[in-house]
Amino acid sequence: MNSVVDEHSGWRIAQPLGAWWVMPLGLLISAAVLLSGGLRGFGYGLAATLAVAALIRLVTPASRAGGLIVRSRAWDVALLVVLSAACAGLSFSLVIR
Repeated sequence: MNSVVDEHSGWRIAQPLGAWWVMPLGLLISAAVLLSGGLRGFGYGLAATLAVAALIRLVTPASRAGGLIVRSRAWDVALLVVLSAACAGLSFSLVIR
């Protein structure tokens, strides 16, 4: 993740957010499901959002991934996949009466 230094002001310019918008959009949709009364659906929506973010991080070049870049590509994808599986597993195991 490289930052660019503005030659006139000397300030660092952060990289563009790129495909980062997928995360808040997925969370907004999941929150709407939660507010409509679907706790399990919220968990599945959260898991799907994390899985889509992992897929985007896997196939998108670093110049377009933007805010999804935290560490190395392999580490980011692995962490997002593990979190996605954990959310799906916890949602599946909910006992809602």
